[in-house]
Amino acid sequence: MKLQKILFSFAGRIGRRTYWLAILALIVAVLVLTFAPFLLKSEEAAVLLVALTSQFIWLLSLWPILAVGSKRLHDRNKNGWWLLIFWLLPFALFCVGFSIDFFDDPNTVRRSGYFSTGSILIFASLPPALWGIVELGILPGTKGPNLYGADPAQQLA
Repeated sequence: MKLQKILFSFAGRIGRRTYWLAILALIVAVLVLTFAPFLLKSEEAAVLLVALTSQFIWLLSLWPILAVGSKRLHDRNKNGWWLLIFWLLPFALFCVGFSIDFFDDPNTVRRSGYFSTGSILIFASLPPALWGIVELGILPGTKGPNLYGADPAQQLA
């Protein structure tokens, strides 16, 4: 499968190896593009440039990340909408929990025993995220063709 189709198309299937290589390449590219301004001679300019461009770079990387994850789910014979549970739900729970614990007044944070509401939400983000890692990156795809196309392992052979 061509790199363009792997990164920008939501159709088809990819195996675990292709998934991990694509995700690793995307993470490295985003980190390099985000922190490249620090190679500038002026530290103030670099910090300002990173602050202005980092969100834009992450936003640009969202489409390829979703396309790769969707194709990997297709290999598992699942719809790409499962990414909402595997990525968006844990991200939302973590962000809300983090904001409760670190941005609210410590005197008003509700505590349930030893844990605050925020830390409970942060811990609640772990099961769907771990399930997503197992589903996307560890479990093998379905053997043979499925609803989303031919088996990528058979196409290589």
